[in-house]
Amino acid sequence: MIPYDPRRHVMAAIVVLGLAGIFGFALLSAKLGIAFAIPVGIIGALAAGFSLTGPLGKALARNLEGVAPHSDETTGHLLAELDELRGRVQELEERVDFSERLLAQQSQTPDR
Repeated sequence: MIPYDPRRHVMAAIVVLGLAGIFGFALLSAKLGIAFAIPVGIIGALAAGFSLTGPLGKALARNLEGVAPHSDETTGHLLAELDELRGRVQELEERVDFSERLLAQQSQTPDR
């Protein structure tokens, strides 16, 4: 059995959308003639080329290669932020413990 890989679904969706676009272009070209087919085909090819060489294409390539979307710099920044948050939570726990001790002392002392 083939293991589940979400990248296969992304690739399948890209292929289906591409084939649908080509099929739609072929139908419109047959109806509207060569005056439609040549300029729209050139513009469509240029648009596809520019979009696939830009950030969208790079993201798709990383997704298909299985590379994590975060760089080492981003991971380091997130780990530093996590350490800071852990320190803050520890400080808050100490404050709560101190407050609980004060309240316990006040409840144990007799009123004058």
